[in-house]
Amino acid sequence: MRNIVNQAYGIFSSAVAVVLLLGTMVVILLATGSFLKEIANVVTSSGAGVSYEELQQLFALLLGAIIALELAHSVHLMVMGSKGYEQVRIVLMIGILAVVRKLIVMEMDQVSGILIFGLAAAVLALGGAFALLLWVDRTTAVKEKT
Repeated sequence: MRNIVNQAYGIFSSAVAVVLLLGTMVVILLATGSFLKEIANVVTSSGAGVSYEELQQLFALLLGAIIALELAHSVHLMVMGSKGYEQVRIVLMIGILAVVRKLIVMEMDQVSGILIFGLAAAVLALGGAFALLLWVDRTTAVKEKT
């Protein structure tokens, strides 16, 4: 009975992961299309230069596409049955990218210092966890070689 339940859950989770991967691929295509459209608009409309707001918008769209791509990579690993440090590393990277995207997009004169402090703390915590994960990964690899 336990094997049947495990097999059924494995099939179910794989099917859901495939659907999520397909949906994420659509989001990536939409995000990339929006980014390219915005670049075309900026290039055709700006004769003298690019404003800060336009650059903010371009970077926000670019980071949105990168976040979606990283998320798709994580879901792809799930579909392939991979588990472990690589998925955790990807999730941490998505978190770091999302916070950096928020920092780029927000208007500094319209936010409180507490929000900026909180985002800085989030970057430090995510970066520290990422560094610790890399350290553990390297330490484990060195021990396996000896």
